[in-house]
Amino acid sequence: MNQCYSGTKIYFRKFFLPILIILCYITHVKAQLDGYWRMSVRERAEALGFEYEEYQVPTEDGYILSLMRIPSGPESPSDTTNKEPILLSHPSFETAETFTRLGGVYSPAFYLANQGKDVWLYNLRGNTYSRQHVSLNPSIDDEYWEFYIDTIRFDYMACVEFVLETTGYSQTTILGHSLAGATLATALALEPEYFGPRTSLAILIAPALMMAHTNAPLYAVLGACPWILELMRHLGVNVFRENNSVIRWVFYQSCLLIHPLCTGLTALLSDEENPSALDNDSMDFFLARTSNGIGIRLLEHLFQSVRTSQFTYFDLGVDENLEAYGTELPPQIPLENTNTSLALMWGEFDGSITQQDAQWIRSRLEDNIIFDNIYEDQTHLSFLVGNNIEEYLDDIIQLMSEYQTPNPNA
Repeated sequence: MNQCYSGTKIYFRKFFLPILIILCYITHVKAQLDGYWRMSVRERAEALGFEYEEYQVPTEDGYILSLMRIPSGPESPSDTTNKEPILLSHPSFETAETFTRLGGVYSPAFYLANQGKDVWLYNLRGNTYSRQHVSLNPSIDDEYWEFYIDTIRFDYMACVEFVLETTGYSQTTILGHSLAGATLATALALEPEYFGPRTSLAILIAPALMMAHTNAPLYAVLGACPWILELMRHLGVNVFRENNSVIRWVFYQSCLLIHPLCTGLTALLSDEENPSALDNDSMDFFLARTSNGIGIRLLEHLFQSVRTSQFTYFDLGVDENLEAYGTELPPQIPLENTNTSLALMWGEFDGSITQQDAQWIRSRLEDNIIFDNIYEDQTHLSFLVGNNIEEYLDDIIQLMSEYQTPNPNA
């Protein structure tokens, strides 16, 4: 009996006690930090002293978008009469939250607002914040999810119209990162008569217009094996990586306990070739909040260039291509048709949009490029949650001062 008791005591001390200590640590840290990453954009903004507004904006094709606004901060006045508007558009698997996650005032949205810009945050149709429609139910109507990269131009047109009407400005700056860079460049090319006179500058950060040489494992696999997403769609799954609080909690706690695991998850998503460029604490929040869902059809279109090495309309199959486009293969999207000034920004260690693909993108947009810079040490995600984002944000502020037209109503 004594031997049994002694053995149990040793076993408890060696195995169960460490586990108990770890669980207590998780509970302690969770109690301290959960409040921040669970905050809404409004709560986060107001906690830091920023003003916040939110609007519901309908598109021409019936989608209802969430458009957020941070018009001023603790270091900038509330009067927005002479504050140039800038519309920020988020990458895939994300929402507008991504521009507010880097600790405190150094998040891109808060930094720009503190520097006197009127910051607007657009939520892509189908994400957690923008999942409404005038007649379709996204939970039961597959038709709701039938949108592609070229369709997103209606989102931008609705948001730009609303921003200009609200601010009184005749032009705005628009910024798109990754997927948003691709959708924005496409919108500018397909609707040059609309965007030309209304957009002073378009800033494309690592635009995902070409990913033939991507090193990001997830992107490479989904692009090379289109049947994966096709099968999901045929099984009735319209959303990839749907918003799930359990998944988010697991990601967050994994990062807290074993940070190399967090780095590994990041590498799977975008092959970050310089993890030291990322802010560790912000990456914990980023992974915890990144499961926000994206339409399967949009993802299929995004990853199409991985296997085709072209940027075309969506490949619907021969018969449907003939009906929709008049050709067996989908035609090229005419990126060269844009008449908006473009600023291109790249990360030296971006494994998602490699320099080979960046060169192809430049060749299609070269007539309108007024700024083109590769930022040393930056990765794909470090533009959002990096240790040194001031450099590119200061460049944005300088570019806006050079290209933004003054408010005619001032």
